[in-house]
Formats: sequence, structure tokens, C-alpha cells
Amino acid sequence: MESKTSKYFKYAIGEIILVVIGILIALSINTWNENRINNGKLKTYITDIIKDLKKDTLNINIAIKQAEKRSRITKSFLALKDYNTLSRDSLEKSLETFYSKVVFSKSTFAKIENSGITDFGDYEDLIEIYKTYYTIAIPDIISFEGTHNRAVDIEDNYWRYEQKVYEFIYDDALSSYQNKEESKRNLILLLKSPTARNILKIDYRRNRNTIKRLYNFNNNVIKLIDKSQKELND
Repeated sequence: MESKTSKYFKYAIGEIILVVIGILIALSINTWNENRINNGKLKTYITDIIKDLKKDTLNINIAIKQAEKRSRITKSFLALKDYNTLSRDSLEKSLETFYSKVVFSKSTFAKIENSGITDFGDYEDLIEIYKTYYTIAIPDIISFEGTHNRAVDIEDNYWRYEQKVYEFIYDDALSSYQNKEESKRNLILLLKSPTARNILKIDYRRNRNTIKRLYNFNNNVIKLIDKSQKELND
């Protein structure tokens, strides 16, 4: 009886060990399969993020070119000695200051955040870089643009409401108390004032800072694209 009981316990223990091993193998296979599926999803996400980043560089370059164009126009205008050579429309346009606005593509990163994936495996470092880009770098640029655009609003308010010299010609159908000769004369008087020239100089400096900021930012985006493509190819 003792011999049979001993054999029974050994058999039972063996069965338990086999069950445990089976469970561990099943869990291991399930984890491997889940990681394989997640890895495939991450590759798709990274491919799409590369597309988003390329769109970002295009939009950044558009903003850079606009700021460069504005800087050239302002610099040339401030160097003029005789404003009488320009038409009234050209003189009006010299007063314009523009917003800085870069549109960023963030939809794919949102998909990663909502995917439920917590183990990014070989892509862990790359995903962390994406997090920095989308949650720190882009908001920083947006904040910088906000400061720029608030200054533009203040300057625009001066031209529209605070200066008392020139009446703007928004539409030829709208009458003006100033005839064409008087209007142009007053506009030139406004443009020669220290306030107007200081606004244009500050706008020039602000655009140069925007160009520098966006140029450096764009270089970092290009590096991130290269790193992402390398990670996919490895």
C-alpha cells in the first residue's frame, strides 16, 4: 500500500508539473504572438509617422519661405529714401505684418497612444523620441508662434485704430474723406514716423528669429525621419 501510495503521489506531482509547463508554454506562445502582432502594428505606425513628419517639414518650409519673403520686403522698404516712387497700394502693403502658423500632423501618434501597447520592444527608444517631439517640441513651437501672433495683433491694432493720420482704402466702393493725393501724402507721413518704422523693424527682427527657430526645428525633424527609417530597415 505504501509503495502504491508513493507511486500515486509521484504520478500526481508529475501531472501537476506537466500542467504547469503546459500553461507556461501557452503563456509564452501567447506573449510571443501578441508581441509579433504589436510589432507589426508598430511598424505600420512608424511608417505612417514618417509620412506625417515629411508633411511637417513641407509645412515648416512654407512658413520659413513666407518669413524670408516678408523680411526681404521689409528690409527693402526701410532702405527706401523716396516713398513717392511707390503706389498707394504698395505703400499700404508695406504695413502688413503676418501670422506664423505651422500645421503639424499628429493623428498617427494619437493612434499609438490609444493602441493599448505598453511594450514597444526594439522601438522603445524611438517611441520615447516621438513622445518628446509631439508633447514637448511641437507645443514649444506653437507657444513661440503664439507670442509672434499676439505681437502681430497689437501692431495691426495700431494701424487700424490708434494712428490718426491715414484712412485705409479697403474697397474702392467705400468713400473716403481723403482724396488720392492727400491719402498718399498722409500714408507717407505715417510710414516715416518713428512708431511705424519701429514696428516694421521689430517685425523684421521677429521674422528673422522665426526663420532661425523653424530652420533648426526642421533639421531636427529631418534627423528624426532618418532615424525612423533606419529603425524600420534594421
